[in-house]
Amino acid sequence: MMRDKQRYVLVESGSSVQDAERDDFSLGLYNALLHSIGESNYHRVNPKVVKFLSDRRFVVRTSLSGCGPLVAALAMLKRVNNKDSYFYTLKSSGTLKALGSFKY
Repeated sequence: MMRDKQRYVLVESGSSVQDAERDDFSLGLYNALLHSIGESNYHRVNPKVVKFLSDRRFVVRTSLSGCGPLVAALAMLKRVNNKDSYFYTLKSSGTLKALGSFKY
């Protein structure tokens, strides 16, 4: 049995996320993505916020086949947890190490 291949997407948010509200932001992002792409596509995309790099940048892990729909859904999102925001995809990679070489 082959394992599922993953992609890591570096995302920049328009609103800052403080340390105390990161769990709430992650849950709100999951709910917004669920409403944006639908339940069946959500399970194919399988998003997970892996790491916060700063108050505006974070890394989302997704399946290889769900990378395109995730990037499209992030571009369409305008609100998370009743806060206006926007999301830019800065880079996508197969490993966190290659993603870490991105110059801020």
